[in-house]
Amino acid sequence: MRIIDGYNLIGAAAAFGLSLSQPDKEVRLLRLLATFRSRRRSRQAMLVVFDGNYGRLADGPRRATHQGIQAEWSLGESADAVIERRVRTALRAREIEVVTSDEAVLRAVGNSGAKGTRCHVFLAELARVFVDEPAAEKPGEPSPAEVAEWLDLFGDGR
Repeated sequence: MRIIDGYNLIGAAAAFGLSLSQPDKEVRLLRLLATFRSRRRSRQAMLVVFDGNYGRLADGPRRATHQGIQAEWSLGESADAVIERRVRTALRAREIEVVTSDEAVLRAVGNSGAKGTRCHVFLAELARVFVDEPAAEKPGEPSPAEVAEWLDLFGDGR
């Protein structure tokens, strides 16, 4: 499982068009992560934790799922505290990777046995996946037979 400090990652992801000032920043991040998972053909569980007092908690539910990615807004505590508790109480903390740039969180999850990854390292992985994605193949010129078939089906426009 990968647990992501949502606002921490958004703050570091300007190269992906994300900004903490965007009103729909959470949805944009979840879309980006869903595309990432799809391109990697990954089924790895992802949980994105957002600070409830900073985000949209007042406007919506505390938990949501977007294209298989879970999102959670902290309530009465920081996202950091939620992440640390999730790792500390996990049965297999060694199978968890936490993405954040918060040094205290990285130390805490490391002490619990989880892997800590800084946001810029994860974003570099994300960028590689997007760069490595082959461009859609552009069809070549149609053959005279294909043109004739299309004209038969749809007319010549006159």
